[in-house]
Amino acid sequence: MLPFEKNPLDIAVKTAVGHMAKVGNMFRSYTESKSCPDDCPLKDMGCYAKVGPVSWQWKKVDNGTSTNTTNWRGFCKKVRRLKKGETWRHDVAGDLPHVDGFIHRPMLTDLVNANRDKDGFTYTHHALNDHNIGAIKQANENGFTINLSANGLQQVDEYVSTGLPVVTILPIDAPKVQKTKNGTKVVVCPAVSSKAVTCDRCGICAKSDRDYVIGFPAHGASKKRAQKVALSN
Repeated sequence: MLPFEKNPLDIAVKTAVGHMAKVGNMFRSYTESKSCPDDCPLKDMGCYAKVGPVSWQWKKVDNGTSTNTTNWRGFCKKVRRLKKGETWRHDVAGDLPHVDGFIHRPMLTDLVNANRDKDGFTYTHHALNDHNIGAIKQANENGFTINLSANGLQQVDEYVSTGLPVVTILPIDAPKVQKTKNGTKVVVCPAVSSKAVTCDRCGICAKSDRDYVIGFPAHGASKKRAQKVALSN
């Protein structure tokens, strides 16, 4: 039996509404930390979700003390009840459910179906093996935008070559607009560039057909550690 054919993970997901800095008033989720791939370079090297207010929420999801937490099936039901056309963010912290690094396609398909007629988006640090790329492409083709998370400008062109939407971590002082060696345009997230912009007002991460990469300068209490990742890739 292949890893991704195992039984679905019973994973905990917290949902939230109401105002949040940078995100705004968008419906959003937090998936327990076991969803994150072990080979994510930020896991022990500056992940913004491991410190500050986001980490407080995330730890409660992990230890089962968070309110508004449910399993994957319950989470998909909540997504299904969102208004038609509503833009929402999956995984303020966490990643797509997987088994041994392989994205669990049945679980992802359930989410994609729940998102039908909505405008959900997320990011993933899962490895770009054939199985995962296939799962991510299928999701994007069916209206749920999954952005590949590159770990610096050196990875951007490789990730863009998949034909999927891409975001990347950048050094702390990165310019608002720049290009990679191959000419790929990288634009710093508008919510970082301007305090007047929030995810619920912007929505570019939910656009899978954009012709540029969105960059996130290293931020949070561990931004100097995260910057090392951005500069080493």
